[in-house]
Amino acid sequence: MMNIPNTRKKERFLFPLLLVFTLCALLLAPAFGARAARPTGTVKNPILNVRSSASTNSSIVCKLTKGTKVTILDETTGDDGLKWYDVFFAYNGDAKEGFVRADLVNVSGSVSGGSSGSSSSGSSSSASGTRYVKPSVAIVRSYASTNADIRARLNKGTAVTIVSSKTGADDGRTWYKVSFSQNGVSVEGYIRGDLLVESNPGGSSSGGTDVSGTRYVNADIVRVRTWASTKGDIRSRLSRGTTVNLISSKTGDDGQTWYKVSYSENGYQLNGYIRGDLLSTSNPGGGSSGGSSSSGSSSMNTPAAIRPAVANIRTWASTKGDIRSKLSQGTSVTIVGEQTGKDDGKKWYKISYRSGGSTLTGYIRGDLLNIGSTGSSSSGSSSSGSSSSTGSSSSAVAQVRSYASPYADIRTTLENGTKVSIIKRVTGEDGQEWTKISFTQNGQNLEGYVPSSILK
Repeated sequence: MMNIPNTRKKERFLFPLLLVFTLCALLLAPAFGARAARPTGTVKNPILNVRSSASTNSSIVCKLTKGTKVTILDETTGDDGLKWYDVFFAYNGDAKEGFVRADLVNVSGSVSGGSSGSSSSGSSSSASGTRYVKPSVAIVRSYASTNADIRARLNKGTAVTIVSSKTGADDGRTWYKVSFSQNGVSVEGYIRGDLLVESNPGGSSSGGTDVSGTRYVNADIVRVRTWASTKGDIRSRLSRGTTVNLISSKTGDDGQTWYKVSYSENGYQLNGYIRGDLLSTSNPGGGSSGGSSSSGSSSMNTPAAIRPAVANIRTWASTKGDIRSKLSQGTSVTIVGEQTGKDDGKKWYKISYRSGGSTLTGYIRGDLLNIGSTGSSSSGSSSSGSSSSTGSSSSAVAQVRSYASPYADIRTTLENGTKVSIIKRVTGEDGQEWTKISFTQNGQNLEGYVPSSILK
């Protein structure tokens, strides 16, 4: 009996507390519900173009097939006067963002916000003007998130044109959609607002201090990078004595001086970055065209043919060299030089051959050639020894490159007759038209570039 008063006191204390918790839950529920109830859409058309902005004149981000689900971030009025949705979706295992016309998707849920162009909820707002990259290197993304694919890396002082601004869905920060020129091509992407400033912080639009003059490669093999860092992708490998022309200089992320250089490779003019200590003002000897010295003139311009079913053509005389092409048995090539491989001590030949409508050069081990044979094919491709072709290209296998250049890494090969989806057409480093394609291989959706001439 003595415990009854204490129990009633506890009940009188707990009841108001429970009432407060219940009211808080009821008040907060709509807010949480609003965050979770973002509307979704389903693609109506067999193929739907996702655009970089609310306009049919803007570039195509990718193509979605009927039934694909998208998350709707916002709505806006396009330059055609129609309603467009800013959508977020998964594509080839990556998260992407873009714009689609509202009448081409079936919507589940209500779409709020809209054509006002406010920057809340990740919607775009108009912005313009020129900004400059503030840090040593700034990453340009495919959409407004640090989770997005890297589209480009811009150096300090690089000028960009502001297209629009929006709030990043992941970090709540202001992001700018920017346009800039890279290797003569106009590129668009997203960069975080705090990485840009209104006045040039130093450097130049080329990402460094303008310089000029000629230098020579002073090491046996020097890697040319896509940006001023040993982490940059390898664009080329130049041999001792190769001549390069200086464009600009800058301090790399390793604290050393790097030069942006222009050089000739296989008849094409390319740009890239080389660390300063790998260049000298006087020629240290060796070839001036990026090739290794020939150990005998008797092999120059000698016809030969590929011996095995498939042979890898390397960027330099080593099995560690990147694979430039895969040539099938009987493919005709021309020997233009020879040398001893540093890794294996075997004889390697520098050869010239045709691939994808272009004349290329590369290295192949001597025992993989039938010297003096004219071969039966000059297609420069492999298909388990088959030389037949029924496509618009003379090659039985198409080499899909990582970017629009015959010097880009080979991502994969596709057999003649393989169906692909066309994403866009661009002018490659060789001045020819290339097509970015998407396709399915081994259950995976992949993308890459092929010469337009091999498609039909």
